[in-house]
Amino acid sequence: MTYNNFACIFRRTKKLRSALSYLEKALEIEYNYLHFSEETVEECLQVLNPTDIHLNICAILSQMGKHELALQHAMKALILIQDELVTKIMDQEAEGENIKKPEDRLTVLCIAYHNIAVEQEFLKQYQASLNSYAKAAQSAHKYLGADHPMTHNMNEVLNQATKKIAQIIQKTMNRS
Repeated sequence: MTYNNFACIFRRTKKLRSALSYLEKALEIEYNYLHFSEETVEECLQVLNPTDIHLNICAILSQMGKHELALQHAMKALILIQDELVTKIMDQEAEGENIKKPEDRLTVLCIAYHNIAVEQEFLKQYQASLNSYAKAAQSAHKYLGADHPMTHNMNEVLNQATKKIAQIIQKTMNRS
């Protein structure tokens, strides 16, 4: 948590390499934490999630113009959040509980799709980008509901990206 907080401070002061360094340290600690025995894990408190760290790394790498690497971290975050959500649902089912939607983590799912879309757009992977923006909007609607602020935000972002990418493609076609 401390390393993540340092990273936030360095990011705000535009010291992106230092911010990235602290996030990489935080990620290393998180992955080492995940390899402890169950007894040790129960004694420790997990304060930050690798999914969130990967998304923070993605944002910093994007600011640095390293979009390929940023995309890789966004994709890792997506895989991790999907796994986390499936595990939570399976655990609830196994215990005979009603399925509770972890809204905060479902929001992270939408953010992961969004970050993937942004990086794909930077990399001029326009169709993939639009698909990812659409997946972010669809996920928000399906899991958070039509009236949720994240759903409204993702729909607006999808609409803006669709218009922007259509203009880019049109300009490209006109030059040909």
